[in-house]
Amino acid sequence: MKITKAFMLVVSIFSTIIGSLPLYFAYPFSNGPNSGPANKWELLLMLSYEGQKWYLFVGIVLLLALVFSYFKQKRTL
Repeated sequence: MKITKAFMLVVSIFSTIIGSLPLYFAYPFSNGPNSGPANKWELLLMLSYEGQKWYLFVGIVLLLALVFSYFKQKRTL
């Protein structure tokens, strides 16, 4: 199955945004060890804190791959 560049662009932007959320927002407040997120936004923040480095890494690598493929394609035309 061929992955299109548009799909890769959407995934890379989404991954980069999710990975950068902890830089702008604080970790959600929790009352105790068994408390969980109160809403979907807090769940998203908790997930972004857990995998921040990986989300940023994957997003930036995909963006760089798309940029390099764009310039390579432009040079051959």
